[in-house]
Amino acid sequence: MTTYAANFCPQCGTALVTRAVDGRERQFCPDCERVVWRNPVPCAGVAVVSDEGVLLTERAVDPGRGEWAAPGGHLEFDESLREGAARELHEEVGVRVDPDDVTPLDTFAVEQADGKRIVSVGFAVRREDTEGDPYAGPEVAAVEWLTPESFGESGEVFHPPHGERFEKAWDEFGPE
Repeated sequence: MTTYAANFCPQCGTALVTRAVDGRERQFCPDCERVVWRNPVPCAGVAVVSDEGVLLTERAVDPGRGEWAAPGGHLEFDESLREGAARELHEEVGVRVDPDDVTPLDTFAVEQADGKRIVSVGFAVRREDTEGDPYAGPEVAAVEWLTPESFGESGEVFHPPHGERFEKAWDEFGPE
């Protein structure tokens, strides 16, 4: 299994060929006689919502440096979606949440410019169910509480498709 398209078998190093398997063209190792599966990378994130807005991060790393997103990132091997989302929230903005307190919000799949495809599961939580004051962690240039109105006035852009996650979090968890 690989995240990116491979040219050589990760098992034996033989040049891969293309072969029809299960009705699709797939990379195949003629020496190992096996398919080299290419799979998306699982990610998770948490939109923290208060009466002030949704907590957003300005990305300090590629892809999407300078664009805005809800806190989130890649899952670790041994964690659940909720655990990974809670860990990423703490790593990126210093806010802690019990994984059991986050509510499923959405999912999206995106192919990034470098050819990697991610599948992200989004959660949301009200600010009062979290602990800690937000700050910009190592992968974050800035953090802000933004509403759809204030974000629209800012002239900033979302890292696609985080704008939809932001809107859904505000619509479902924002003030009534």
